[in-house]
Amino acid sequence: MLVTRNAADLCALLVNELYGQLASRIIAALLARGRSNVRDLSLHTSLNPKQVRHGLALVIQHNLIFYQTDRETAVTTYEANPQAAYHLVRVGKVLDVIGRNYGVTARNLVNDLLMLGNVEIAELVRYHRLKHGRKKAAVNGNDANDHGPGLDHELDNGNADDPFDNDLHHANGNGVTHSTADNETPIQVDEIYDTLAQLIAAGVVETVSSTMFQSPQDLKASIEQECTQEFPNGVRGAKVISEFDAMVKSQIKAIGAERSMTKRKLQESAMYEPSNIKRRKLANGGMSNGFAGDSGGSILRDEPNTIVRLNFDKCLVELRNQKLTEHAEDFVGETTAQVYAALLASLCKKVYRCQHDQHTIMTEEEEETYFTGVRVTTEEVFDHLSPDVDVSSGIGTASEEHIDIRFAEKIRKYPPQVQGSHLQETLDAGDEILGSDDEDYDATGERPKTQVNGNGGWTAHNGTKSDGDYSGEGHSSRIEQIYQMRQHLLILAEAKQQFVRHCGHNEWTVDFGTLIQQLRYAELDTMIEDNFGRQGLRLTRILREKGKLDDKTLPAMALMRKPDVHVKMAEMEMAGFLEVQEVPRDNNRAANRTMFFWFFDEARTLRRVLDNGYKSMVRCLERLEVERYKKRHVVSLTERKDVQGNEEQMLRGDVYNEYLELVDIEKKLFSQVSRLDDLVSIFQDF
Repeated sequence: MLVTRNAADLCALLVNELYGQLASRIIAALLARGRSNVRDLSLHTSLNPKQVRHGLALVIQHNLIFYQTDRETAVTTYEANPQAAYHLVRVGKVLDVIGRNYGVTARNLVNDLLMLGNVEIAELVRYHRLKHGRKKAAVNGNDANDHGPGLDHELDNGNADDPFDNDLHHANGNGVTHSTADNETPIQVDEIYDTLAQLIAAGVVETVSSTMFQSPQDLKASIEQECTQEFPNGVRGAKVISEFDAMVKSQIKAIGAERSMTKRKLQESAMYEPSNIKRRKLANGGMSNGFAGDSGGSILRDEPNTIVRLNFDKCLVELRNQKLTEHAEDFVGETTAQVYAALLASLCKKVYRCQHDQHTIMTEEEEETYFTGVRVTTEEVFDHLSPDVDVSSGIGTASEEHIDIRFAEKIRKYPPQVQGSHLQETLDAGDEILGSDDEDYDATGERPKTQVNGNGGWTAHNGTKSDGDYSGEGHSSRIEQIYQMRQHLLILAEAKQQFVRHCGHNEWTVDFGTLIQQLRYAELDTMIEDNFGRQGLRLTRILREKGKLDDKTLPAMALMRKPDVHVKMAEMEMAGFLEVQEVPRDNNRAANRTMFFWFFDEARTLRRVLDNGYKSMVRCLERLEVERYKKRHVVSLTERKDVQGNEEQMLRGDVYNEYLELVDIEKKLFSQVSRLDDLVSIFQDF
């Protein structure tokens, strides 16, 4: 993340919104001053050392900073983690997508992790039962020993000091308060452990190791320093350098394996299965509780002191899947988009982050999937598809003679952006690039024109049923549903946006880089058209496609008058969307002897757009503080524990109306921040 002044201010405001002023002042000082120790922080924040240490413990607990202790001087220095601080703006989106994909209990567990930060499994389970349980739950005999005698009130009403606690008592859009705790069944410990095991196996929650408190750069530097001691004569020569690099890489892989030990244990020993696979197996008569072998919760019970935290990298993958599904729904319809969501869920079982850099620590499995790509079969996609989806809908009818089966089933082994000379350099001896005419096609999708089903019905070639019902046919019904779902996959593969690539016989993959690039261009085009009109968009697209162009060439290509082109280009240059390069023809550098080349610098434009987005988000949060200060007497009343959740009954009429006005302003400002974050996600994080 590029930490500009606006980005630093935004991170400080987000930390202040969720974790208070003390943590915010420390984060702001670290972002402004860089790496600092306790004495420097005390000087820059005007806090005494005791307050600084207390604040450091808080921000370390929530992964907002890194720290490194020098072995020689024993001095610990601290460095801000701006990416983790910015992730706080996505708390609502993360809770929403986790609740949709993994259930209410999983959402509540993630909510608790956001509140607690790094926490032991046993403590997380106890806190979850304390916060989301009920007083009646103690009757069953399982809860009597888990909370003390003074916790009955909190079991009924939740924790009013929790900024994320919006599940038990909250006000709806009309200001009517209601409680959901009375309709909930008592929380069972086994359910909590099983849900937590599911989240760890999926990568949403990760176990914490000591190396996670170091920045990736410091961690790699410390590993290289340790490896250097194994070479007393120095790291010189090609052979020694190769051995040194191999040793460093081996230790980094060992660290990655250590971090994912619990996750691998849950995936292998418990044979983890996502919840939607469980639902489909139950619908087909199978037996599954989410774990086909040993209970995942029993594995976690044996490791109660294991520390866990929320993995925002995996949450970003879930958010990216949701964004791509919405993007596909705009072009191919709801049913096909649901099939696409199942494909993305199946693919992303092996995808744990959206982006990689040179400092990313990966396990062997992640490294293999990163370099070779992830692909899934049609059956795997079908297993992830919800049984509620009617795959027979959303597909048009066409006769067999109007379908080119070889084109529809064409296999594309390579991503579209890597074909050509770059790929040619990476091929082994004897390999060749398969062109569109040489590529094979998948014959597994073919089937006869008509097929008699057991009830005297028949099925057309496109998968739509004319007579009969497949709901009770067992195996033949599954084959029919897979075939119909496969038609949706072919629609996604044939779409202009290339949502899916048919990469092998009965295998599918998604080229995320190409899709996200399309989303970036679409958002940029919308932004340019809104600010500079259709002519500005036309000029930008020409420069994006052709590269640098002389100002004398542009009018003819854009079909515009030369003065209009010059005015529009100057306007876009002032806004930072286009750049110009002056190339003099002689040493005099006269204007009439100078060539002006216009070009579109995508990286610089994205940086400028991101910084403007950060600035807008900062202004929204600052405006929120001003509005709260104007109504500080109302805020002070609503912060009382006896008022929270009962605002309509406890507040006077005029005060309650002011409270509703403040809530409405907060909703509008947070909605605008959320929309701006959508742009930041597309331009930077996805």
